[in-house]
Amino acid sequence: MLVQRQRRRHEGVEIATVLAKLRGLRNVFTPQAERNQRTLLREVEGLRLRKWAQLSQLHEDLLFVTAFPASLATRKSARALLRKIFRRMQDLPRAERARADDSGIAGSITRHVYPFPLARVLATTENADVDWGNVEDEAALDDVVRPLLAPAAREAFDSGEYGTREFVRLARPPDTTDLRWLTSDVRVADAWDAAESTVAWRLANSPRSVTHNVLRNAPVAARTAMRRPDANVVAAIEAPLPGVDLLTRGDARRVATCARAALAARCREVNAITHPNIDEVWWCDLGCGVALAVIGIARAHRLTLETNTGYLLLANGVPVGYGGVTPLFRQANTGINIFDPFRGGEAAYLWTQMLRAFHTLYGSTRFVINAYQFGAGNAEAIESGAFWFYYRLGFRPADEAVATRASREAARIANDRRYRSDPRTLRSLASCDLHLDLKGYDARDFFDESFIAKAGARAARQLAQSPRAGRELRPAGFERWSAGERRGFDALAPIFAGLRVDDDEDRSALVSMMRAKSLPQERTFALRSLRARGAFRALASAIAADR
Repeated sequence: MLVQRQRRRHEGVEIATVLAKLRGLRNVFTPQAERNQRTLLREVEGLRLRKWAQLSQLHEDLLFVTAFPASLATRKSARALLRKIFRRMQDLPRAERARADDSGIAGSITRHVYPFPLARVLATTENADVDWGNVEDEAALDDVVRPLLAPAAREAFDSGEYGTREFVRLARPPDTTDLRWLTSDVRVADAWDAAESTVAWRLANSPRSVTHNVLRNAPVAARTAMRRPDANVVAAIEAPLPGVDLLTRGDARRVATCARAALAARCREVNAITHPNIDEVWWCDLGCGVALAVIGIARAHRLTLETNTGYLLLANGVPVGYGGVTPLFRQANTGINIFDPFRGGEAAYLWTQMLRAFHTLYGSTRFVINAYQFGAGNAEAIESGAFWFYYRLGFRPADEAVATRASREAARIANDRRYRSDPRTLRSLASCDLHLDLKGYDARDFFDESFIAKAGARAARQLAQSPRAGRELRPAGFERWSAGERRGFDALAPIFAGLRVDDDEDRSALVSMMRAKSLPQERTFALRSLRARGAFRALASAIAADR
């Protein structure tokens, strides 16, 4: 026993040493470092890992090397080792395997309350089912079950003689799962979402696990360094980004599937990625094998005034980050989320290039980061010091008092490299939004978070006074427009009804914008809104007068 313990202790030291050396070679791209990295990858192959912490660290570094390799040969070696992760997971003791749950790694289980579209996809393509053990109230699913039953069976279900789970097992076909049956009819989508039932996704060796989820046919490149932002961040963002393309529907589907899996495996969601518009996926080449896919939202889920999109950031086809960007007139709410394995890379450079892509796509001249992104109610953002990531790139607090406090804290950091802002300070700095303005931005064109709600309330008042509110805005020839153009126009009409837009050019811009709302690519609406300055300012004045 003593010899065995000593041997294991020795193995543990060896494993820790190899993994530490591998981790230390992140972001080092010299020829010698690349040779050392390949040697370490060969050594890793012979190591028997017994702890989840060891396997997790290795998994992260293999993903990092796949995304940011010093050579394509090293990337190939990392990919080969990733293909063996599922077997390594199976070799872990059961208690250690359980620690991997919700990580998205091959061989783990992800448990999450998935919205209907994702639950349905998982039910039909993955080993996923209702996690009854974590469903607090089975009866919450009753409104999902009832529409799926024939009248005779519905009477038995409503009798109270059977529990919900019991009746699901009784009523569903024997060759299907509870989840597949419960999500088989789109009419129960709202009831499913309201029930908030947990789904257990047993990833096994799924190609949609974090371990294996790589976009096929994505550009692949080796690199010699991590890139850094330009000294003049604003000028870099304002420069048009070349290589922005609208994907074909086939390529768009593959990107949307990759994005959905990247988030679903990690228990995360973005509305436009849950409900993607395959007619609007923009591919933005950021160089060195890195690309940004901007994903429009399905027409049925579009917002009224805002253009709601999601994005997936990929390096060598590996999803490395995600988020959303929501343009409204000349501003856009956004933020960056880098997945854990890829932090400490070139996030600052990529973020400036992503803002450049958003500016190229939508013409936004003010970028807004909501406080949650860097700490308001977000412990992960506080721990990472996310506020300073944005601050160093030129973002500044919207509130003057907070801006003064941030300036003092920044000076203190500059004077003492060992100093770090404590959590209390970071929480106080996360008490308002951050803004970054490009040249030519006019503060009169900014609308705060309450603007959308107030615009909707104004529409409600207009419709209460007249169900035909906004019809006066219809131009000659309206009846000859496509059904989508008429639908988009009428959706916006109550918001802009009764406004004083006196200039002929402003009125024409307003009509053109409204006409574009339901076109296949919502980007057209976002770009046309840039010309409707008179209408947006008139709307802001009307909202202010309604107080």
